[in-house]
Order: sequence, then C-alpha cells, then structure tokens
Amino acid sequence: MKETKHKMHKPHFIHDIRIGIGDMCKITGVTGRQLRYWEERGYIKSLADEKNSVRKYSWEMLYKVGSIKVFIDEGYTLAKAVEKSELREKEMAIIRKFMAANMHGVEITDEEKLYGQLDLGQCEGKKIYGVVDENGSHLEFGEG
Repeated sequence: MKETKHKMHKPHFIHDIRIGIGDMCKITGVTGRQLRYWEERGYIKSLADEKNSVRKYSWEMLYKVGSIKVFIDEGYTLAKAVEKSELREKEMAIIRKFMAANMHGVEITDEEKLYGQLDLGQCEGKKIYGVVDENGSHLEFGEG
C-alpha cells in the first residue's frame, strides 16, 4: 500500500498551456465557427495575443468548451449549457477547496483497480475516511 500526505495542488505549468483553435476543435468536437460565435457572445475567451494571430485558449477554456459541448449534446440550448457549465465550475471549485483543506493523506489499496482510502481527519473524536473499493465510494469512521 502506498500512502501520500501531500497537499493537493495544481501543477504551476497548467496556466502556461496554450491550445490553438485547431487543436481545441479536434479535442472538443466543437467547430471553429462555434468557438468564434461563443467568444463573440462572451461565453468563452481566447488569450490576448498579437492581432491577426491564431486564436489560442487556456487549459481552463478547454475544460469549459468541453463541458458546454457535453451539455449541448445532452439537448440543452447554448445559453443553458453555458449556465450549467459555469455552475459545474463553481461546484468543482468548492470540492477542490474542501479537499485541499480537509484531506490529510491518501492510501492506495489497489493500484490496478484504483482503490484507496482518503484520510479526511476527525470529527467528534472519530477518524473519517473516504473509501473507494469494490463496493463503490463511501465514508467509514474509525477510532480517533
């Protein structure tokens, strides 16, 4: 079993990744025309660069475009897909904030199946663990 006790973090270089419009289209399945329209409407932003250069997007925009596309494919209008995507971003930010503040370590119990146990600290004298195993995902409580 492997255990890590590092604080969760986002690699610093993630903010330096630049994705050209062609790659954005290939990765997400959204057309260049759609991207330009979404940008005109203010739903997404390309990175500020020299005039007349190829549009480039951030890693965060890649995630947002992909998320919007998923909701559109599920039948939502563009406006509703953007709304749902933005809500999902906020939910994920709350989850990241919670995990960064409360996760004290991860114990990997099966590397192939990606099973493990998250140490979530204590509450009322009991240890709290988030467990991912053959039974799914659940909480377990242990003696403090």
